[in-house]
Amino acid sequence: MKSFYALILSTLLLLSCSRTTEEVKTDSTFAKGADISWLPQMEASGYIFRNDKGEPEDCFNILKDHGINAIRLRTWVNPSDDPHSGHCSTEETVEMAKRAKEWGMRVMINFHYSDSWADPGKQHKPKAWEGMTFDELKNTLYDYTHGVMTALKEAGVTPEWVQIGNEIPSGMIHPEGHTDNWPQLVQLINRGYDAVKEVSPTSKVILHVDQG
Repeated sequence: MKSFYALILSTLLLLSCSRTTEEVKTDSTFAKGADISWLPQMEASGYIFRNDKGEPEDCFNILKDHGINAIRLRTWVNPSDDPHSGHCSTEETVEMAKRAKEWGMRVMINFHYSDSWADPGKQHKPKAWEGMTFDELKNTLYDYTHGVMTALKEAGVTPEWVQIGNEIPSGMIHPEGHTDNWPQLVQLINRGYDAVKEVSPTSKVILHVDQG
């Protein structure tokens, strides 16, 4: 079995407008977050999370004890079913979101619109979406986004933030959504936005431009 300290687990995401240090300390709405999408994989692989006393404890509780109050979860369309690498499915994302809510944490959902990692170096469309016309692609993106948001709603989770695409300085869902074709990229983003707002009007929709 492996031991793993939660403070090393996550890259902190500070999700707030600019404030002075004094304001951050006194503002209860400030979000101090972490992306822990790989937690199910780590748990399935036998990792043990320990608190400051060296005692085994739920990772969520350790994070909460260290001031984390928001969790980001990425979701992939049709990930591998490998127990050690095939994670971030809709079902797993919903279960993780429920856990976050049970610990009183705020939730961000991160749509990659891919079967695996989407980042500046690769924005591969899901395999099941290949060969579609652009109109079919837009509608499928809408339906998929709507489906994930509906599953979250039915589980009692309302994400505070929803991220349309991951690290998209070159666009998303290539080649149709590449920045070489801004009109098409905008249409794809808007379809994702519309689906989110249809299910969860209060969720804030954000774009993730890394190094922006």
